Amino acid sequence: MIIIKSNITTQQSINQDVRYIFNRLAIIIFVFCINSVIALSQVKDISIGNQQWLHYYNQTRLGDKFVWLADGGYRWKDGFQENSQYITRTALGYFINPNLQISAGFAHLGFHSSGKINKVEFRPFQELIIKNKVKKFDLNHRIRIEERIFYPVYKGKIQNSSVFNFRFRYAFTISIPLFKLSKENTNRIFSINLGDEIFINVGENNSYKLFDQNRLIISPTIYFSKNLAVSITWNSQFSSTSTKKSYKYADVLWIQIKHKLNIKKPLKN
Repeated sequence: MIIIKSNITTQQSINQDVRYIFNRLAIIIFVFCINSVIALSQVKDISIGNQQWLHYYNQTRLGDKFVWLADGGYRWKDGFQENSQYITRTALGYFINPNLQISAGFAHLGFHSSGKINKVEFRPFQELIIKNKVKKFDLNHRIRIEERIFYPVYKGKIQNSSVFNFRFRYAFTISIPLFKLSKENTNRIFSINLGDEIFINVGENNSYKLFDQNRLIISPTIYFSKNLAVSITWNSQFSSTSTKKSYKYADVLWIQIKHKLNIKKPLKN
């Protein structure tokens, strides 16, 4: 019993330390974002556009500790008039405890230009997620490190030459449940998710900008059950370009379908 108590105390101490680090990191990132906005607000070369994203996310529990993550989506721009990008991604996650998760995975992306795919990306990544609850609010911190490998595409064929760089991402999200949609099924809830994610470029091929992009997110969400939710998200996205001192702003309509499965235990609505 003494050993068990000691392990519990140690685990609680680790959780507190991790929360402390993430909270301080959130403050640092927030200050960085404010400084970036102030600096970028002085830039005159900003193109404005709109994008439309459709994305499906799946989490399949493989037991108490492991989870398989998979998602895929397609992106358009200018009111669905032009194809922009596709993405597929998969990862294996491990729960250190219910509120602390580590994952590693791989993503593949294709980028369109003038109606054709002109570039593809192969992207290994690693991430750390910590969750905690403050009263009825759910807080989520995510740190992700990506190793991005780009290949040009010519006449439908991937070329041999490639460009490599790292990217660091930090996302903070707060979920606020507003009201229940059913008296019989308490898992049917309408909530709103608020968040921000900043992307930082790192590496020798980062020729122009440390700042890659920032996403400010407002996401009304309907939970049909604890295993199925649909979000209609507004993403205010500010991003850099390959041209020095040139940036892009886009209003993004982002439809997200979030689906959970458990192959070890029967699902409950």
